[in-house]
Amino acid sequence: MGAKGFSVELIHRDSPISPFYNASLTSSQILRKNALHSMDRLRHFQSMIDQSAIQSAVTPNGGIYLMKLSFGTPPVDYMAVADTGSDLIWIQCVPCLQSQCYPQGSPPFDPQASSTYKKIPCDSDSCQALPRYQCSNDVDDCQYSYSYGDKSFTKGILSTDTLTFDDSNGQKTAFPTSIFGCGHNNQGKFRSPSAGLVGLGGGPLSLVSQISTQIDHRFSYCLVPLSASSSSKLLFGQEAIISRPGAVSTPLVSKTPQTFYYLSLEGVSIGDKTAQAGSSQGNIIIDSGTTLTYLESSFYSSLETIVKDAIGVDP
Repeated sequence: MGAKGFSVELIHRDSPISPFYNASLTSSQILRKNALHSMDRLRHFQSMIDQSAIQSAVTPNGGIYLMKLSFGTPPVDYMAVADTGSDLIWIQCVPCLQSQCYPQGSPPFDPQASSTYKKIPCDSDSCQALPRYQCSNDVDDCQYSYSYGDKSFTKGILSTDTLTFDDSNGQKTAFPTSIFGCGHNNQGKFRSPSAGLVGLGGGPLSLVSQISTQIDHRFSYCLVPLSASSSSKLLFGQEAIISRPGAVSTPLVSKTPQTFYYLSLEGVSIGDKTAQAGSSQGNIIIDSGTTLTYLESSFYSSLETIVKDAIGVDP
């Protein structure tokens, strides 16, 4: 890969270059749609904090950004959702009956066509890192099952193969024996042309955790507005370092679940008044798949009061 790292283009779901793009939607309709996605996403995160609920670390319709990557040898290109709020990488795989897989605009990945594909055994650490898995007496495959609050789910075999990324500079970066879910039964709100999902969270099965030593434990992303002429970027390794004049940083806080990236929000200021957040350590998470910012209710009420005072008219 080289010491300089690499970068991958991210395509916003609602941008003109997105396969999801709908030219008939107005900007206000797009905003409303993203707000509804954000509310679904929030409900998912709240259920994740409840340790009694066995849920996957991603809401299937919550991902906003798509990235291109290749699976196998020879490599086959797919589009997948890039998600900092989840860990597992998964893709639709053959066999994939029409009744068990959603249309994705291209054939599902065929493990038998890849010379580097392998199934992961059930007693492996990777298998046991899953929130839910099962094994059968006849086969030693690690069978994963992720279910979601909206009844969506993905089921398949935990596997390894080579994942290849197109660098924004035209180079290719390959990671052999990457762990991913080969999904044979994927139903719910998943939709074409996304063929799966790339988890970028902090858990052991995420892409950034798997390649952490090769990227010097660094990644970052730059998400541009839909009106921008440049594309969003996902940056790994040395390219992830932001050191321009005026750049500022805030530390991440380690908490459970380790999938999420927690920050400490101290308050929000408007004019000379500040609404103070209640708890300061790891009281908010940052997530690439949520459009809106959500605040705890009493904190929000304090902020709302300051906004009303500053505007000085009836809402």
